[in-house]
Amino acid sequence: MFKLGDIWVIDTSSIIEVRGGLVPRQNMQGVYDALTSMVIRGQLVFPPAVLNELEAWERSRSGPDPPLRWARENQERATRFKHGIDYWKKVMTEAGEVIDPDKSGADEADPHVLALALYLVDERYTVTVVTEDRKDRPDKISLNSACGILRLPCLPVRIFLRRLGIWPKSGEAT
Repeated sequence: MFKLGDIWVIDTSSIIEVRGGLVPRQNMQGVYDALTSMVIRGQLVFPPAVLNELEAWERSRSGPDPPLRWARENQERATRFKHGIDYWKKVMTEAGEVIDPDKSGADEADPHVLALALYLVDERYTVTVVTEDRKDRPDKISLNSACGILRLPCLPVRIFLRRLGIWPKSGEAT
């Protein structure tokens, strides 16, 4: 099981996946509440670029959405770690093409998620990245592959929620 010193860096894709069909609507608020508890305990973080991606994603939808609302409510605590540009440069140098060349608009979160994870490792935390990004392309590697290159453990949100006992809870359908 996981230890108190563990810290999780969550990607935009995983925050959205909670709402995107993984968790039934009647269980969604409970899952977001459990994630908030982790943020309050200092165990779950994300870089500001995740919030920016969620805001851009919401503009393409109609009305406020639970992932963005959750991220805004937890922004102050979840984005408390500030890493220097050197970590971003390390990601870009060692991992390679983690930015989608076809994307425009909001700054992509992927290199920032990785840079935050590397910073936390240097600060002596046990870090795991939570992401749904697993598809490599000729011009962009997935966040999962970049984690492998950088020797950062990585899990999809479904496994993360299950291993931490957040969802499904005993008696809930999967």
